[in-house]
Amino acid sequence: MILSTTRIISLAMLTLAMSACQLRPTVTGTFEHPNQIDRWTISGKLGYRTASDGGSASFDWAQKPNRGQIRFSGPLGFGSADLRWDSGRAELITAKDQYQARSPGELAWHLTGFWLPVSALQYWARGLPWPGARGDADYDESGQLQTLQQLGWSLEFDRYQPVAGITLPYRIKARQNGNRFTLLIKDWQPGAEK
Repeated sequence: MILSTTRIISLAMLTLAMSACQLRPTVTGTFEHPNQIDRWTISGKLGYRTASDGGSASFDWAQKPNRGQIRFSGPLGFGSADLRWDSGRAELITAKDQYQARSPGELAWHLTGFWLPVSALQYWARGLPWPGARGDADYDESGQLQTLQQLGWSLEFDRYQPVAGITLPYRIKARQNGNRFTLLIKDWQPGAEK
């Protein structure tokens, strides 16, 4: 039986359409401003120091609206840890223990020894002040955040990288009293889902 050209083309297009439904794009396109990004995956390194301790860890962060997960690996004293949260609850799972709280910032204390404002970090990682508290921000001539005083933290955004049509932070240094952390974001995937 010979198939007509029209029928072959129709079958080929149907096959392509069905296979396209199974693929997920990793980046949804380009952005005009960092506040347009509401989901991402990023990976990098977190270093921290307190008056009595310090350490570093690699991280993989998957963020969606109202929920997120950061997987830490490296010498944190835990080996590895998963910090997960959604609206009103958070969970930290390590090789030794499991903790629960209302916010991820409360649980980050178990990893670093200080309160790490994860809710604000979701904005700081994009080079934005957190809208949940007053802040004093300085921008450069291109509109990139350079310094920010917020929640008692002094932050420096000293390196940016081009990603999806905009520039996003590569390195953020923060200090509050005797506590410090540096966030290096090596791979930005705005719009990506895991």
